[in-house]
Amino acid sequence: RQILNNIGAAYSDLGEYTKALDYYLRCESLSKISLGELHPTYTSTLNNIGLVYSHLRQSKKALEHYFQCQVIQKASLGESHPEYASTLNNIGWVYYHQKSYHEARVFNNRALQIYQNTHFLPTHPFFKDATSLSSSLSQICLLYTSDAADDLLCVDLG
Repeated sequence: RQILNNIGAAYSDLGEYTKALDYYLRCESLSKISLGELHPTYTSTLNNIGLVYSHLRQSKKALEHYFQCQVIQKASLGESHPEYASTLNNIGWVYYHQKSYHEARVFNNRALQIYQNTHFLPTHPFFKDATSLSSSLSQICLLYTSDAADDLLCVDLG
């Protein structure tokens, strides 16, 4: 499973998303059978598949995988876990690219709240760097600078 995931990640990093998808889908199938749907490897693979579909501009499939991941993470990790926030952030990104700015804002703001409460703190065991937080902030900034999002209220970052 891990080898399939790593090969998928390598192809994804190279921009070869169709090849990456093939490996991620194989990893998903094996992970679901051998580890179960509540295992972090399975949800991580769902997120990776969603990311590849996002790169391939297949928003509907990306959202299907992200929402499936979100449901499982909510049940297994809870709504305050940084991995759950990462999935919300990814959903927001898809909505942003669909120009569904209101939906994007809802998901990105929720992710930001979680990051501010957990991931943002260097004392949290999950903290490695501020990449996820800065990704959420960047996406929120894009929302507020989009011409179509002029009517959105600014998020309180303080």
